[in-house]
Amino acid sequence: MKNRILVSTLFISSILFASVAPYSNSQFSSKKNIKSFSSTVSLHLYKRGLDKDVAVKKVSQFFIGEDFENDLMVQNILNNFEMLSRDKLISYLADSVLYSKRVDLSSYESVVAIFQSLDGVNLNLKTLRMIEKVTLENEKIRLMCAA
Repeated sequence: MKNRILVSTLFISSILFASVAPYSNSQFSSKKNIKSFSSTVSLHLYKRGLDKDVAVKKVSQFFIGEDFENDLMVQNILNNFEMLSRDKLISYLADSVLYSKRVDLSSYESVVAIFQSLDGVNLNLKTLRMIEKVTLENEKIRLMCAA
């Protein structure tokens, strides 16, 4: 009887501990690496002919805020506007960095400028109100990350 209790206890313990044990690095090797948005913009500039170190430095100088908060703000923008693709946004931001324009994703003017650069996008009142809503949300993201 004591043997059965001991074996049952060991079996249940191994199941419980296996479910909370950390994963090894080999389990993540097959998954796609997720890059921050600033590193994606840096890579875009590198592919366009800029030196890799210069591209990283320019992006860090002209993006306002930390990578994590910029990633959240970009995701917020992309989730709210179907007309804007990730590639178009990366291209616009890479051009802005290349021409030494500061990029603030929580600024209404910056987000409006993104949409003005797109071909065939009508900035009607509904779109402008949505941009205002998204930039206010992005400002909240910035404040939460700063706290």
